[in-house]
Amino acid sequence: MDEQSAVAPVQIPDRTHAVGPGWQALLARLHQQLCTLAPAYVLTGLKEKLGGLRVQVESEGCDRAALRVVIAAAESESVRTCEFCGTPGSVRTRGDWPGGWRKCVCDACHSGWSAHQLMIVHGVVRERRG
Repeated sequence: MDEQSAVAPVQIPDRTHAVGPGWQALLARLHQQLCTLAPAYVLTGLKEKLGGLRVQVESEGCDRAALRVVIAAAESESVRTCEFCGTPGSVRTRGDWPGGWRKCVCDACHSGWSAHQLMIVHGVVRERRG
């Protein structure tokens, strides 16, 4: 048996640390949906980009269109869900400055994030102490 065949496929629960805790429930639902459609799916990408969730998977012998539908729904939900706390939010920039770093945040988390007091490190919200 070669080394690669001994490695278990990576799925969403293995990589939730790539995004903030506010998206954990969304990712848990997506994982359940993917397992229903394609139990052996392999996660090839999971990240935050331009304020939204980006998920990429591969799976053999399943309905790829159905996979795309559930992934698109989760990605769409992410741009309405604060990545920090999970409450309703919207994609905004730090200090609402045009062209700045984009993240989906609620009003409460936006002020801390804009002031560089809140950050997400390895899937956990951290407060910067001044």
